[in-house]
Amino acid sequence: MVRSMAATLVTNVVRGRQAPDRLLLLIHGKGADEHDLEALVPYLDPEGRFLTVLPRAPIPFMSGWQWYETVGIPKGGPEFLSSVDALDDLLDSACAEHGFERSQAIVAGFSQGCALTLALGLRRSDRPRPRPAGLIGMSGFLPEPDGLEYDFAAAPPVLVQHGTNDAVIPVQQGRRTVARLGAAGVPVVYREYPMAHEVSLESVQDSVAWLALVFSGERPTEPVPAFEGAGDL
Repeated sequence: MVRSMAATLVTNVVRGRQAPDRLLLLIHGKGADEHDLEALVPYLDPEGRFLTVLPRAPIPFMSGWQWYETVGIPKGGPEFLSSVDALDDLLDSACAEHGFERSQAIVAGFSQGCALTLALGLRRSDRPRPRPAGLIGMSGFLPEPDGLEYDFAAAPPVLVQHGTNDAVIPVQQGRRTVARLGAAGVPVVYREYPMAHEVSLESVQDSVAWLALVFSGERPTEPVPAFEGAGDL
């Protein structure tokens, strides 16, 4: 059953050059909107095989929108779980509408969208259906709000990316995320880049290479680097 909040999410749907055989749910960050990440789509999907769904967050923030209210790096604001539920419902409805299984979908997000991506794909849930094929977390963190429990058993593969010069969400958050996932046995790949709170051409190219492995049936994983302070989770 689709909850009513999912129907209220404004979405921007982008089709590739081919008849789509996979789905991408691409979640923007704080202060942006459903068009913010649209320019990434041709680079993430150079073959034009995705049907890409870009949702708008429900809460106004300055000239854009946010998924939950927050100051700094939170565990997750009071709206966090309702936004995760709404995105989970949207993934279900988009797959049903366009003829996909959830196992044919990738969920990716930037900043706040990264936190929601990881929560959606890794949380414990009573929803009886497959998890997405993979998760891409860009410049974000692994959220731990009250009421959220993770189930890392049979987790989908995860690509975590972060800029070493990120002054909005420091790189330590990316390192802590990958350390936590690696310790839990999640198939995870981590990449850092000399960039700020942004997406770079190199990071997008790494995403394309990782997606190719995932859709060839692999579960990419690499040893987690031994970052100083990574154990302080």
